[in-house]
Amino acid sequence: MFRLSALSACVRFYAALLGIAVIFLALDAGSCLLRGLFPEGETRRRLARHWLHCVAGFSVRFLHRMGILDCDLRDLTSLRDETGLVLVANHPSRLDSLILAAALPRMVCVTKASIWERPTLGTTLRTAGYIRHDSLLKLIGPATDRLKEGCQVLLFPEGTRSRADEDTGPLQPGFAAITQRTRSTVQPILIETSSPYLSQGWPFLRRPPLPMRYQFRLAPRFPAPARDEASGRALVETTARVLKQGVTKTPAQNA
Repeated sequence: MFRLSALSACVRFYAALLGIAVIFLALDAGSCLLRGLFPEGETRRRLARHWLHCVAGFSVRFLHRMGILDCDLRDLTSLRDETGLVLVANHPSRLDSLILAAALPRMVCVTKASIWERPTLGTTLRTAGYIRHDSLLKLIGPATDRLKEGCQVLLFPEGTRSRADEDTGPLQPGFAAITQRTRSTVQPILIETSSPYLSQGWPFLRRPPLPMRYQFRLAPRFPAPARDEASGRALVETTARVLKQGVTKTPAQNA
């Protein structure tokens, strides 16, 4: 019985990976079509974000039906129609941004330049107005523009994924600079998971225990700090403390 169960999980997992690959190809194809039909601008970015949101939602539902993924997204419902928020979250997995894109249609994410330039997904991210993170100075302008368009800007201020069973790392100050510049509210998002899949150092093809459980919770918001170095530093320190103290794996394990 155990061998049959393990075999079933293995088949479902690798079949799901193949399905996701096909879905992502369709995602990029749709983004290329939008690039051909519409000139660069706010309308094309809005349509591409809607396309990405729909495909990400389909992906999450597909993984749920395959018994791969179990997500609790109820707390995020209240954010769907809000505008002008700077979202900051811990980063336990590469799945984080996909799941958040499925839940939040107005979201754009600050991404590493290496991801932005990939032949797969890179086209979609550029078309949807996602923000390439080369340096802080180059980040603030596009982030400000997206917030003016009514988007929510998501940052993973650790700068990289954490390793399984490790606390959040030190936070980079970019999100504080953006909220100081734009006078935007900061909404911390706590991502809890019992799964090590696609955490730092976990290979893409290595099967984890299934299903992978995720819970997304909202921490109290922070208003934009004053435009001085001490206030920005205080916001970074307070946010780091909230993420470190608020993220526990117990709820996801017991879900």
